[in-house]
Amino acid sequence: MNTTPVNSHLDVAARLCQMKAWQQEWQRENDLLNHRLAQLDPDTSVDIQRGEQIVRIQQRLRLKLVRYPLEIDVQAVQQAGFEAIRQQLASQFALLTRDQRRLWLHNFLFLMTPDLRRLNDKMAQVRAYRSFGQQRNFLLGGPSGMGKSTYLDWFAFHHLPQIQTTVTHVPVIKIDAPVSNKSPKPLFQRLILECGMTYSRHDNEEELLMKLVLFLHRCRTELLIVDEIEHITRSAIRRRFLEISNLTHGIPMVCASCHPLRWTEGDAEVAGRWNDYFELQQYTGNRLQQLLAFIELLLPFSQPSSLALYQVPAGKAGQTVAGPAVLIERWTGGILRDIMMLIMDASTRAIQRDLPALSPGLLEESWHAIQTRQVTDFLQILEQQRTGR
Repeated sequence: MNTTPVNSHLDVAARLCQMKAWQQEWQRENDLLNHRLAQLDPDTSVDIQRGEQIVRIQQRLRLKLVRYPLEIDVQAVQQAGFEAIRQQLASQFALLTRDQRRLWLHNFLFLMTPDLRRLNDKMAQVRAYRSFGQQRNFLLGGPSGMGKSTYLDWFAFHHLPQIQTTVTHVPVIKIDAPVSNKSPKPLFQRLILECGMTYSRHDNEEELLMKLVLFLHRCRTELLIVDEIEHITRSAIRRRFLEISNLTHGIPMVCASCHPLRWTEGDAEVAGRWNDYFELQQYTGNRLQQLLAFIELLLPFSQPSSLALYQVPAGKAGQTVAGPAVLIERWTGGILRDIMMLIMDASTRAIQRDLPALSPGLLEESWHAIQTRQVTDFLQILEQQRTGR
């Protein structure tokens, strides 16, 4: 899957043209899906199922806004020098209008960090094993807000169903595990809907399972992803999930949640089948400094914001005070989602006020505003700042 590396060759104007096209394409497709939703009959079982399918498509479709995300190219930055790349990009940012700067902020919806690159490489390895007839399952963990679900949605977005002459090819299926643990039926039903199929409300567990196995075979599914796997708490439902693995002839399964190892506890066969683990860790200390240094490269401002500094000079000679990195770590706890929302909110405020950079005071103002409004959505930040609400 393609990304755009952040290096001395990054053309800001060309990237913005690309992003504008993605935005227009996303808007057209999102409007079309909204139109289809409006035509559905909420009193009809099949229409309810189609509605669920459309809503999930809309969620992933948002990632079209950053179809090819910017990737932090550590080696390229080290070779060219951080300051040289920052100056090269800053000179391009200085030429941008307010609207162009706001559009540029869409890049922060999803960045391919070094951690996510390693995860992406692991996903590729898991799929490659299948070509040798081997099944490689693994668990994906990490605190809430570290980018697990966003990455998995982006991965699924890049492997959308392909409508063919006789059948729809669905290479990657991703669902959220149902919260209800009364029966495995909701789990089977969600997987069937992701195949692009529907089910009857009268289908029993065994019929749903057999339909699912048939659909997975017909759709030539290559990878199955279950997010929030810890929602499955009953042993009987966990065994039913294991049965899917047994009946699908080696389709690799990735199971994600904050603490996925807990999901395997008490079942030796499940633990043996999902015996590989990848964790996304919080950004603190040197890891946070490195992340903020790379984010600094992408801020659409002409002056440095010094995000990665833990100490900055005070008024008197030789004295220092807490720098942006200290404040960001204190407020966000190193959670990637919170870091990125803070940066986006502060950046939209700076753009609105024609400021040349972010400041600790502006970051604090943004953090308090985010907590007051209880913002959890990236696009919501951009829309609120654009409309002034």
